[in-house]
Amino acid sequence: MTKDEVLKLALEALKHLMENKSLHYTYKDKAEKAITACEQALAEPAQERNFCPRCGKRTADLTVIHTCTPPQDKNT
Repeated sequence: MTKDEVLKLALEALKHLMENKSLHYTYKDKAEKAITACEQALAEPAQERNFCPRCGKRTADLTVIHTCTPPQDKNT
Protein backbone atom coordinates (compact mmCIF):
# COMPACT_ATOMS: atom_id res chain seq x y z
CA MET A 1 0.00 0.00 0.00
CA THR A 2 1.17 3.49 -0.74
CA LYS A 3 1.27 6.26 1.86
CA ASP A 4 -1.74 7.95 0.25
CA GLU A 5 -3.74 4.72 0.32
CA VAL A 6 -2.95 4.27 4.03
CA LEU A 7 -3.93 7.87 4.78
CA LYS A 8 -7.21 7.51 2.88
CA LEU A 9 -8.04 4.29 4.72
CA ALA A 10 -7.25 5.82 8.13
CA LEU A 11 -9.25 8.93 7.28
CA GLU A 12 -12.24 6.86 6.21
CA ALA A 13 -12.11 4.79 9.41
CA LEU A 14 -11.81 7.84 11.66
CA LYS A 15 -14.68 9.63 9.95
CA HIS A 16 -16.83 6.51 10.25
CA LEU A 17 -16.11 6.30 13.98
CA MET A 18 -16.94 9.97 14.47
CA GLU A 19 -20.18 9.78 12.45
CA ASN A 20 -21.43 6.67 14.24
CA LYS A 21 -20.43 7.94 17.68
CA SER A 22 -18.46 4.74 18.19
CA LEU A 23 -15.56 6.68 19.64
CA HIS A 24 -15.21 7.21 23.38
CA TYR A 25 -15.44 10.93 24.21
CA THR A 26 -11.88 11.00 25.61
CA TYR A 27 -10.48 10.19 22.17
CA LYS A 28 -12.65 12.62 20.22
CA ASP A 29 -10.07 15.46 20.20
CA LYS A 30 -7.31 13.09 19.12
CA ALA A 31 -9.49 11.69 16.34
CA GLU A 32 -10.33 15.20 15.10
CA LYS A 33 -6.63 16.12 15.06
CA ALA A 34 -5.81 12.89 13.21
CA ILE A 35 -8.52 13.60 10.63
CA THR A 36 -7.13 17.09 10.07
CA ALA A 37 -3.56 15.75 9.78
CA CYS A 38 -4.63 13.08 7.25
CA GLU A 39 -6.52 15.62 5.15
CA GLN A 40 -3.55 17.99 5.14
CA ALA A 41 -1.13 15.22 4.20
CA LEU A 42 -3.36 14.13 1.32
CA ALA A 43 -3.67 17.72 0.11
CA GLU A 44 0.10 18.17 -0.17
CA PRO A 45 1.54 17.47 -3.62
CA ALA A 46 3.59 14.31 -3.84
CA GLN A 47 7.32 14.97 -3.93
CA GLU A 48 9.31 13.28 -6.60
CA ARG A 49 12.03 11.04 -5.28
CA ASN A 50 15.72 11.16 -6.07
CA PHE A 51 15.88 14.90 -6.67
CA CYS A 52 18.31 17.10 -4.80
CA PRO A 53 16.33 19.64 -2.77
CA ARG A 54 19.09 22.24 -3.19
CA CYS A 55 19.90 22.17 -6.90
CA GLY A 56 17.04 20.16 -8.39
CA LYS A 57 19.26 17.62 -10.15
CA ARG A 58 18.28 13.97 -10.22
CA THR A 59 20.39 11.88 -7.87
CA ALA A 60 21.10 8.18 -8.29
CA ASP A 61 19.34 7.16 -5.07
CA LEU A 62 19.25 8.07 -1.41
CA THR A 63 22.43 6.12 -0.63
CA VAL A 64 24.59 8.20 -2.99
CA ILE A 65 26.15 11.32 -1.50
CA HIS A 66 25.34 14.22 -3.80
CA THR A 67 27.39 17.38 -3.64
CA CYS A 68 26.03 20.38 -5.44
CA THR A 69 26.09 24.09 -5.75
CA PRO A 70 22.69 25.69 -5.41
CA PRO A 71 21.54 27.74 -8.38
CA GLN A 72 23.01 31.25 -8.43
CA ASP A 73 20.75 34.27 -8.62
CA LYS A 74 21.30 35.93 -12.03
CA ASN A 75 20.94 39.41 -10.53
CA THR A 76 24.08 39.16 -8.38
